[in-house]
This record gives sequence, C-alpha cells and structure tokens, in this order.
Amino acid sequence: MAKKIPVLIPVLLMAVGLTAGRIQGIRTVTGVVTAFKTVPLNKVRISAVKTGEIAYTDSSGYFSIKCEDKDILAVSAAGFRGRKIKIGNEDIYKIDLTYSDNADNFNEATINGHISGELLRRSILAKASKTNKDYSKYKSIYELIGSEIYNVRIKGNSVVNTKVRSFDSNPQVLYVVDGVIVSDISYINPEYVKSIEFIDDVGTTMYGSKGANGVLKITLK
Repeated sequence: MAKKIPVLIPVLLMAVGLTAGRIQGIRTVTGVVTAFKTVPLNKVRISAVKTGEIAYTDSSGYFSIKCEDKDILAVSAAGFRGRKIKIGNEDIYKIDLTYSDNADNFNEATINGHISGELLRRSILAKASKTNKDYSKYKSIYELIGSEIYNVRIKGNSVVNTKVRSFDSNPQVLYVVDGVIVSDISYINPEYVKSIEFIDDVGTTMYGSKGANGVLKITLK
C-alpha cells in the first residue's frame, strides 16, 4: 500500500487544482433591472447559463448572482421582452426591459408582481406623452393622412394605394381604427389621433383579401 501513495498524491493535487481553478473563475455580479429606463421591476428572473445559478430582483430591481467569466445572463419577466446579457469585465449591470402595451402584457406584468398597475399606467402615459405627435394642426383626417403617410393618395373621401396590389378596380385601402375594421374615417378629429401607420407588406395577411390594397391603422387617444 505504501508504494501506491506517491501515485495517488499527484492525482489528488491535480483534482484540487482543477477545483480551485473553477472556483476562481466564478464571481458575483450585481445589477438593477428596470423598464421605461427608470422604473425598477420586482421578481424578475435572472439565470446564469454556465453556472446554472438563479436569482430574482427585489422591489428595488436589485439582484446579485454568481456566474463565470464570459457567462450569459438570461433575464425574463412576464409581460416584458426578455433579454440575454453577456458578462464582461464589469461587476455591475443596468438592464432595461422593453414593454409593449396591450391587455395581455399589462395583466401578466401586474399579476406576477413585477410592477403595480398604477405605476405601469403612469409609465405608459409618460412614455406616450414624449413620443406621440400632435396632429391638431390638420383640419381633417384626410389632410393628416395626405401629409403623414406615403404610398397613398386621397381621392375624395377615400384613401387609395398608389401601388395597386389587386385587380380590383377600387384600390381603396382597408381602414382599421383601434383594432376594428371600419368603412368610414371622416368622423375622426386629427386632434384625437394617437398614432397612424400604413401597412403594405406581409403584415396585411392577417386581414385576408380585405387587406390586399394595404391597411391604414389608426389608434385614438
């Protein structure tokens, strides 16, 4: 048995060295997860791909997690678009998650405790006030469309596509107001328009043949 000890010692030393190397490669990083650039998110799941460690943010959006060098952090919160962050030399990270406003995302975000309903509403309104255009200078919805939207022209009380996409003699576009298909938009006051866009690509397929000439989407305030 005494003769075998010298053989075992190098093996044990090698194992200890490898273990020490793995421990030395692991470090703790901290950070804050927000939405709308400044609003902290609670209970956001942070997972380190290499170490398998999982952490959650607190009510201040703060988290701390053990990871390896060049690890990847997967950041996810219900109702928000997830992100993957590659760990560099920094020990502190500020991560902002994108929120797209709709009923499902609102419910998911609030029910899972990431943000209160009141704070989310205020954040949405604050963002909208910074990004929405003021269309009150236009006298009619048709003047607004003629000035703001390309690839269409105004023909009386109709909006037609300058690039006809069907054999239909009437190249009128499809009107969608607040997600509902309508036949008339003349009643809309430009002052109450939140956003307007013209879709003339694969995004029209969800409307079938009705959207063959393009879709004019109007969202009201």
